[in-house]
Amino acid sequence: MKKTQQKGSKSDDKAWMKWAYVGIALIFAVAMVGSYFSPMFNKGHAIQPGNTALIGYTIRGEDGRPLITTDQGLVEREYRKGNVVLLSGGMEIPAGGVISGENIAVLPVMYPDIPGFSGFSLLGFEVNSISRGIVGMRPGEARTISFAYEGNTLEMNVNEEDAEGLGLDFTEWDEGDMVPLGLTTSPDIPVGNDTAETPALRFGKVTTKTSDSMVIAYRYGSADITLNGITG
Repeated sequence: MKKTQQKGSKSDDKAWMKWAYVGIALIFAVAMVGSYFSPMFNKGHAIQPGNTALIGYTIRGEDGRPLITTDQGLVEREYRKGNVVLLSGGMEIPAGGVISGENIAVLPVMYPDIPGFSGFSLLGFEVNSISRGIVGMRPGEARTISFAYEGNTLEMNVNEEDAEGLGLDFTEWDEGDMVPLGLTTSPDIPVGNDTAETPALRFGKVTTKTSDSMVIAYRYGSADITLNGITG
């Protein structure tokens, strides 16, 4: 983990929109973001390993809550309920591909503005689940794909001292709170004239809290995928 600074407080409009974040050292970034509005191709064919898919998606937490989506209608419906869901532009992804589970795919966030973040992050574990899960789909088909983490718990145990070092007020967070985390590809704190890497947003959830520590899980649950086209 690398030292971070707190960007807000729990009195903000939404608890998860406190732009405090935790830097998590990962191997390297992978960008697989495409235009959601690109033309569809090969409408009658099922996608096979090695093809490239253009997909729409809704990424959900383990509790089923939508976190980011390409479905503007869903964003509007959740807004009327008082919930904030990020609106994204879509993703182009190879079918059946395998990448390192620790890689990061950064998805664009069109709305709302998320200052201090480069976009919304998916881990390679999640990208691989989607990549394998879309094989056999035909353009226009929708499917829900559960994420698999290959035995990784994706949890961090933070005590009060750790939280202070990360710029978090330990007393502000309660069990069940959504915590915004920033994933970076470098564990180092910039020195001299170096520029800090802009982190990608990831949501964590406080699953357990005691008087002196809390556990934050940063797993997601599933993705609702629509195959919009086969581009290659």
